[in-house]
Amino acid sequence: MKKILVMAFVLLCAVVQMQGKIKLPAIISDNMVVQQKAQVKLWGWADAGEQVLVKTSWGKEAETVADAEGKWSLHIKTPKCSSGQWIEVLSGREDEKIRISNVLMGEVWLASGQSNMEFWSTPKKGSAWMTGMEGWEAQVQDADYPNIHLFKVEELWDHTTVHEDCKGKWVVCSPETVKNYSAVAFLFARMLHQELQRPVGVILCAVGGTHAESWIREEVMRKDTIYNRVYRSYTPDKMAPKGYLHKVPSAVWNGMVNPIVGYTVKGNIWYQAESNAWRAEDYAPIFVDLVEDWRQLWGQKRLPFYFMQVAPYGQLPGKIRMEQAKVWEQKMLEDIGMVTAIDVGDSLDIHPRNKVVPARRFADVVLANEYGKKIECYGPVMKSVVRKGNELVVEFENAKGLHVTLPSGEKSSEGAAYLHVAGADGKFYPAFSRIEKGKLVVWHPNIAQPVKVKYCTEDYCKGNIYNGAGVPAYPFEY
Repeated sequence: MKKILVMAFVLLCAVVQMQGKIKLPAIISDNMVVQQKAQVKLWGWADAGEQVLVKTSWGKEAETVADAEGKWSLHIKTPKCSSGQWIEVLSGREDEKIRISNVLMGEVWLASGQSNMEFWSTPKKGSAWMTGMEGWEAQVQDADYPNIHLFKVEELWDHTTVHEDCKGKWVVCSPETVKNYSAVAFLFARMLHQELQRPVGVILCAVGGTHAESWIREEVMRKDTIYNRVYRSYTPDKMAPKGYLHKVPSAVWNGMVNPIVGYTVKGNIWYQAESNAWRAEDYAPIFVDLVEDWRQLWGQKRLPFYFMQVAPYGQLPGKIRMEQAKVWEQKMLEDIGMVTAIDVGDSLDIHPRNKVVPARRFADVVLANEYGKKIECYGPVMKSVVRKGNELVVEFENAKGLHVTLPSGEKSSEGAAYLHVAGADGKFYPAFSRIEKGKLVVWHPNIAQPVKVKYCTEDYCKGNIYNGAGVPAYPFEY
């Protein structure tokens, strides 16, 4: 009897080993959304030298061989938008097979960043800051969309080891599944789906309280002295006692980004910078490093980045918004765009509960730039400043219908807030202003010859200059 049990155990082990020869990452699984009409990347693991064959419900096949480390990857062409598709991954032996069901062909977006991207749709029990988006009851009720699928990379940070896989699963969008999902990412997906009438997939990869440096590979940062300060200040021994290991350089990259690198997406929406605000002067080149490295590793022809200019908050240095703007306004990168939350911040909370407006602006910039929708997605951008007598005349791009919105909601040509003007002595005064012939005219009776003007550069401000599309003007300083 004992021999029979031993034999049974050996046979069971053999069966388990045989069934375990093919392995796929968590992100390639049931309910996945693949980018339509693209050459999408699939990958996984098998025995070294094992032949791997991929078959699909739309008739395309591809094959490859696992390398010496047991890794394999290939690309396969996808059709236009559709639902109910499947993918099969087989080893050299036909009896070893993984079938991926309920696959959508659609538009896939990565949503990444820190807490304002992570912020749940509904209040999180026991959380002092994750209080749910404004009007969450009605928003979550409108979440029954079988053709929107959502993936969330579960939080894992590691400053020593680069992980090959993550934890997470694709889920169908429903009132239940969006409760603990990013409000901004969910609303963005819903807006895209409604506007495009296509399946949409969003991959959420977000961790509150993270620096941009948490998201960058160590190999990139060790080459530049600009990162010396963060390496000195955020060492594992300093962060571990505080429970802040996610702030250690590369920790989030290692645990959460590397496992999804290469998953074919249309682009990325990025909401991060608050944690870099106290050393804002370094942010622009750091963000450029991040984007360029991600693009190289994703290996796509294009990987657009659309990012949020962070919302004002009473204790957040306003300089960070100006440094973010440099990247876009000075064209430090191609295929990028910046939207702003300058008018929806909360002076007492770094996590403003209004998530509909940021999501709408992300959706509009994506719809305009990636899908050809005729939408005015950008607000007025300062173009030039000219002095005429005792006044400065500010001209903007994207300024059709330029106006001021008063606290009452009324449109006006006067009453611009957080607007200041200075003379040669550099002393700023709150500016008087009017909009005239589509331009902003500013002055102060104490300044005979104004030379400087700035708008919404304070730590906390609430912008109220808009264009006719209702998109706010970006902060500026001249």
